[in-house]
This record gives sequence, C-alpha cells and structure tokens, in this order.
Amino acid sequence: MALLSLYLAKRKEAKARLKHIGDVVLQRKDFGALARLTYYSSKCWPDLPEELARAAGSLLKPQDALPWLVKTLSPTSYLCNKSRSLGKKVSISVSPERVSLEINDVSIAFKSLCAGFSLAETFVRGDYEVPEVLSGLRGRDVIDVGASVGDTALYFVLNGARKVIAVEPPAQRCQVRRGERETKWRY
Repeated sequence: MALLSLYLAKRKEAKARLKHIGDVVLQRKDFGALARLTYYSSKCWPDLPEELARAAGSLLKPQDALPWLVKTLSPTSYLCNKSRSLGKKVSISVSPERVSLEINDVSIAFKSLCAGFSLAETFVRGDYEVPEVLSGLRGRDVIDVGASVGDTALYFVLNGARKVIAVEPPAQRCQVRRGERETKWRY
C-alpha cells in the first residue's frame, strides 16, 4: 500500500490487483478516497472494508467496483461518529445480496447495489444538515413522506428521533421488484 501511494504521488494512475475485486486502474483521487474511507470505517467496523470488497467483487466488474466502494464507504465514518456522539450502538453487515444496518432497535437492509447511492446522498452531501430541524428531532416522532429506500428515516433516527414512520408511494425503488424489498423497522 505504501509503495502504491508513492507511485501515485508521481503519476495520475496505477494498475493494481485488489483482493476480491481483481485488476483495476486506480486514479490518484480514487486511491486517496478509498484509502481514507477504508481507514475511518475500519475504526468502528474492522471487517467492513473487506466485506464490501467481497460483495463488490461478486456483483460488479472490477472497474465498476471502485466507485461503488467509495460511495458505500462514504457514510460509514459519519455513522460511526454520529453513533458515538448519540451513544447508540450501530452495526453494519454486508453480503452480495444486502447491506444491513442496525442501530439500537432499528434495523434496515438495502440491496447491495442501492446502498451506496442512497446512503451517500443522505449522509455525505449533508442535504439534511439543518441545525434548526435537527435540534427539534430529539425524542419526537417523524413521518418521512417520500422515504425512498429508508435512508432518510435512518438519518432521522440517528439524529434523535424517537420513532420514524417511513412512507414511499411508488412500488419500485432502485429497480427492486415487489417482494424483494428488505426494509424492516422495529420499535
């Protein structure tokens, strides 16, 4: 890893063989993001980067796996920090079929290929980081209309909501057929 870092410091890209994924061409920016995100996510969940690589390797072509890994790893440092600051227990498990999150008594599962996009959009871009709104969530019930795959409902729970009712009108999201949807909420 250190030799690859030195090599990429002088070049824009390098060919590498990633465990579980295969041969890829790493761009300097992708390598930096992947290294940083792997480091921070492994602080809370030491096995997560390898679980994600294994899932990516079985689902995607090697070059398509890198953007998915970066998008899926992006929210993990946020989840880790937020769970610690709120004193909540968070666990993440990954398989080729799904990415599952459990936060205290709340569990949610996303199809693996949907998880990266949904979680990154909600947690990394900061679209919902409105202090006036977040400060009013603690201990309150929330109705999340247009909940998509449940990522925003999870965000509200992490920010102190007591209970979230998530509603998504369209029957299909992220190319998930009826009956395959794995979102479960327990209160």
